[in-house]
Amino acid sequence: MTIQSIACGKNTITIKTDIPDGANATVAAFVPLINAEEREEAVVLSGAIPEPGGRFPGRKLCEEDVVSKNGSLTIPRNDGFDLLVARFCVSAGGGLLSGVKYVTDFLPGFCECAEPVPEISRPLGTWCIAPDEDIEYMRFGVMMDELDEAWLLANEERPDDIIHVWNGREYRFNREVVELHDSFLSKLGRKGIPTLLRFINRKNYQLFEADDAFFRKICHPGYEDDFEGVEMSAVNLRTEESFSYYCACLDFIFCRYASPGSPYGVSYIMDIGNEINSARIWHNAGKMECDAFIEEYSVALRLAWLLSQKYRPGYRVDVSLEPNFTKRFVDDPLHYYKGRDCVSLLAACTKRDGDFFWGVSAHPYPEVIENPDFYNDTLPEFSLDTKIISMKNMEVWPAFLSLPEISFNGVPRRVLFDEQGFNTRADDPDTEVKGACAFILAYLKVRQNPGIDMFLINRDVDLGDADEYGLRLGLRYFGGYKDRDHIFPAPGRRKLICDAIAATDSEKEAEWVEFAREKIGRELFDSLLTPPPVTSARS
Repeated sequence: MTIQSIACGKNTITIKTDIPDGANATVAAFVPLINAEEREEAVVLSGAIPEPGGRFPGRKLCEEDVVSKNGSLTIPRNDGFDLLVARFCVSAGGGLLSGVKYVTDFLPGFCECAEPVPEISRPLGTWCIAPDEDIEYMRFGVMMDELDEAWLLANEERPDDIIHVWNGREYRFNREVVELHDSFLSKLGRKGIPTLLRFINRKNYQLFEADDAFFRKICHPGYEDDFEGVEMSAVNLRTEESFSYYCACLDFIFCRYASPGSPYGVSYIMDIGNEINSARIWHNAGKMECDAFIEEYSVALRLAWLLSQKYRPGYRVDVSLEPNFTKRFVDDPLHYYKGRDCVSLLAACTKRDGDFFWGVSAHPYPEVIENPDFYNDTLPEFSLDTKIISMKNMEVWPAFLSLPEISFNGVPRRVLFDEQGFNTRADDPDTEVKGACAFILAYLKVRQNPGIDMFLINRDVDLGDADEYGLRLGLRYFGGYKDRDHIFPAPGRRKLICDAIAATDSEKEAEWVEFAREKIGRELFDSLLTPPPVTSARS
């Protein structure tokens, strides 16, 4: 016998099975924690039972004896804990049922919002702090912002904290941090421009720094703070306290930015983490095999999707990946993973436990990030065995996400490009022209591919030479810093790429396309705009 689906209503959870009508069954729900050590005492501490494979869930939340009605088992949704985010286990006829473990569907009345996610008017953009004049000149239709769990959550009580209730408990949020994001996102919302959000967990960076003791509660227990290159931590789903902080923070964000008509801003998509295939740097969980890492990550991604649906049906959550596809950024399999493996394992996890629609936010930087001329990359191939996916062979992503083993119920998953850039080298003035021409080619490739949703440039303004590894990926040159803390760079002169972006989808586009063809080389330009079919993987 199997669990076919689990649906959440306003007040009930309905589990669809093939249990005969009138038969007895027992439904148990658990906090979906990850107990990697699989210690025997975990059973005693959590009151849980080990599942096949030795994995221990968290605390048992309820256990209900239910009689099957037309194969359906119905229990209350909330008895002190919202079972929307629970992991379910059903037993009947002397054994455990296989199949779905989490909520996969939603009953009428679950969400008060009936508005579908609207189409984005122009799928081009950059970071949310871009000047108004640039947003208008380049007609950006979507922007990007990064929200940090460690900064948003208040680690000490302040009288002006923003209070949000999740699961019956009050959580406090740092007003200064929240209102800084509000100031950018609300302005964009009034213009009708949505913001793609990236959810991260970083202890300190420029403007804010989390309390060390509090950060230890919410960072992954394997987090390697002694590694000099570490930037961000993976989500901590090992304790119920850190699980609750994660869910409460996400619920606050979705309530504030995903709810239709919110005065604070508009969001339809969120990345969970950043470039998780380079985990040691951008999603640090210590030493882990890729399959164990993705098993844990799949739960974090699922929880975000479940919570988002309370406020906006169709809200999308994405996995964030850097360009390495069948190779690793560093030859260290316990810290760095192949992008293809990450997505394949993620699809297997979500299909096994109850599939949902997630996508990919890829960062198809050039093979050598210092050089903007991706069209001269040598590693990218139009094959599912390609070592990397840059803008040159971006078509590999839609082809890969269309595979039956990756697709969602036969529907290809989506990819968007929410971070890439065209570096302007200090030692090569011609890279400004190359970057503008490279953008034209890349945008034409994106626009003609129905499987790619948007194209966001890394940043609006270059940082100082001492920041961002010395790269100059902005749309404008660095104009100094506007503040003593060196947080917000002042916009310098616009680069030529700004005019290229402004020309697209306008009467000036043809002139720019011809200019780019001439600079790149007509034969090369045309060949990349009409690439060969993507070949299947050999391994």
